[in-house]
Amino acid sequence: MNNSIIDDQCTIIRDSGAKISIELLKTSFDLFVSELKQIDDIDMKNNLIEQMVCSLSVVPYRNKKLADLKLLNHEFYFILRDKILIENLRERHIEDKIYPKVLLDVLIFFMNLSCNINNNNLNEFKYLFFHKILINEIGNCLNEMSTYGKYLDNNLIIRSINYLLILFKHFHAYDITKADYLSISPIFYGVIQCLCCSYSIDLIKSLKQSFIQKLNDNQILFLCSMPYYLQWYSDYYHPENIIKILRILLNEFTIWMTNCHPDTYYQCSSQLAKMIRHLTYLFVRPLKSDYINILCQDFYHDYCKLVLHWSLILSSILSNSFNKYNIKLNIRIIVQNLYNFTLHSNVLNFMKTISNLIPMLLQMTDIQNDEIQLNVYRCLGKIMIETDIKTMANPQKIASMYIDYINNTMNDFNKTERFTSLLKSLINFVQHDQVKIELIKQNALPLLIKCVIEIRFDPINVQQIALEILLALAFDNNALEVLKQNEIFMNHIQILSNNSNSTTISLQRAAERLLWKLEKEEKCINKSIVSNNKYKYDIMISYSHKDKDLCFQIHEQLIKDGYSVWIDKDCLRGSTMIGIANAIENSHNVLICMSNMYKQSVYCQSEAHYAFERGCRLIPIVLESNYQPDGWLGILVSGKIYVNFTNQEFTLAYEKLKNEINHYQHQNFNILSNINESNEIIFSNTKQDQSNFQSDLPKCISEWSCDDVKLFFMKIKLDKTILLLCTHMDGHRLLELYEMCLINRESMYQSLKFELNETYHTLLLISDYLTFLHEIKFYVPLTSTNVQATQSSRLSITFCNVL
Repeated sequence: MNNSIIDDQCTIIRDSGAKISIELLKTSFDLFVSELKQIDDIDMKNNLIEQMVCSLSVVPYRNKKLADLKLLNHEFYFILRDKILIENLRERHIEDKIYPKVLLDVLIFFMNLSCNINNNNLNEFKYLFFHKILINEIGNCLNEMSTYGKYLDNNLIIRSINYLLILFKHFHAYDITKADYLSISPIFYGVIQCLCCSYSIDLIKSLKQSFIQKLNDNQILFLCSMPYYLQWYSDYYHPENIIKILRILLNEFTIWMTNCHPDTYYQCSSQLAKMIRHLTYLFVRPLKSDYINILCQDFYHDYCKLVLHWSLILSSILSNSFNKYNIKLNIRIIVQNLYNFTLHSNVLNFMKTISNLIPMLLQMTDIQNDEIQLNVYRCLGKIMIETDIKTMANPQKIASMYIDYINNTMNDFNKTERFTSLLKSLINFVQHDQVKIELIKQNALPLLIKCVIEIRFDPINVQQIALEILLALAFDNNALEVLKQNEIFMNHIQILSNNSNSTTISLQRAAERLLWKLEKEEKCINKSIVSNNKYKYDIMISYSHKDKDLCFQIHEQLIKDGYSVWIDKDCLRGSTMIGIANAIENSHNVLICMSNMYKQSVYCQSEAHYAFERGCRLIPIVLESNYQPDGWLGILVSGKIYVNFTNQEFTLAYEKLKNEINHYQHQNFNILSNINESNEIIFSNTKQDQSNFQSDLPKCISEWSCDDVKLFFMKIKLDKTILLLCTHMDGHRLLELYEMCLINRESMYQSLKFELNETYHTLLLISDYLTFLHEIKFYVPLTSTNVQATQSSRLSITFCNVL
């Protein structure tokens, strides 16, 4: 038979190359199909198809012409799928079958073609490849490999399955429905079975204990492509499937990895580097955050060994920077892996103990690569504690880097994902006062406001994150005032806070929390505190949603033991901040459930800050092993006893928690008695001469007795607050207290407030503190050395005898 037509068309395609038009390709496809239908001989047909596919290889697959809708719907592609792929897969059971060379050629062609999937042609690609017969054949082949060890010595089938997995993986970035995932589930479960079989363990054990080696086809399929394929399914599989793989393979992988000398990593091949990257990703980051604690607890020791080894590899790479060719590629992979480990809270706490990790990460902030710098700063934001930030020579560099990156990416459509990642990582840094101050100085506020009010930005991935960053910044008074003065912004967040659309409920929550901070918090802090014997709840639990399992367990046990407890059971949607504030005000004790996630949450910070300002009894409990609070959280729980739920059995920790709660309740009873007793003493000492309330005190404070001090505070109506701290002071000691207040008004207010709360469970209002400073100055001698040194332009102290 004359095949000159096919020869001619193949020649035209080869000669045209990248310049060939879609119309000309369609014409060639029409002629291909017409000729193939006239041929019955299978071998001849295979040879002609091979000739056609080879000619198409000169058309660069990245230029998208071959993925045009007119061609994706063409019968030629379906002939390749049905007559080459499916028929050869069906015949895999035939012993001594000789597979045509065209099988791999078609697979490679289709794999490259799938790189051009986009939202416009997605349905056509799904129609071509989400084909039930094809999917079932792939799934059955995988099951036969894992169950019976079939085809493991057949390189052609191994390579065919490898290409097909990569082809299907290319769908992962697009809008694949749950029904679509269900239709291709035979492949997923086949891959799971393969990775759980003994052969996968044998393949890891067969690796040389060195980073310098080549992989065979079986190792590439099982240890590289299969883990890579599973990254697609994070939303749609039950976590137990992946946890099963970890229990079988993680320890063997850790043993192999940690026995490979760090100094040889920069020499590893691209294949081996991919295998390590995909396996590490599968083992470390396969699940959504709701399940991440399972991995954190069960595989902690292996994770710690791996992260320590990665830090040794990084040290080796940085010290051997003479190998300029691969250094950026190696560092990019290493830093990405390190960031993945930071998602596990316990491992994150371990990473904070690796002495040279932060210096190495800081060393890489100058590398001119956006992805490296982003991941470096994401790691630093999680690993650095307040002390580390304070010792940095230039914390302003972090602020300027973020502001530059935000400016450069917020208007670039092609960098939307990177822009979102930047905002999310900035959340970690705004917890640190030094970076917060630098961000405000360098005008980050207008940029973040822009992210909130412009409708072009995604409500959840941009607007909500920007609101949360602004909430963190609003703990700085300067930022708070700037935001309050921006009328357009205030009106906008008011609208957002009233929008109860179910799809943007988390955006509404963020707006409501920020509005609370800007408009309502100060008024609520200063309103009167409930009487000690009128609390509605014994305990309010403040926690991060990521720690909900343990917190709910504590809550249930407290309820069983008869305590009245308030907890926001659904803190993803959550109660309004007004409702939470009301719960705080009406709770005798507030449990602060400390963890990395709690510290990083601006919502948790809002709750804890309000509880502290309201003078609540704070009982800190530790939910992560090796966790040490720092920064704002460290300040709030300073000097308090922690109840640790990670280093002992739950029942033992819970008993200690009960003891703390009961101790506070007993202490509160004694406080009430002490307050009443103190008041009785004061009133009994002055009962005989009530006129002293109206008469003048000695005009110089240095002449006051203890009774005069008491009378002074009763006269200015502060006998229920500051007097409780001064009952044994005479005039000289009260003068010393006043001089301390003049030296640093704000810190002394915080100190007095803290002591009054801790000792007498009484709130010191700022108005009471200012009243004290104002009223006492009329009794202070101008000759007081310390007063002279501090009065300057702020105070005008008169002579005692003027009165």
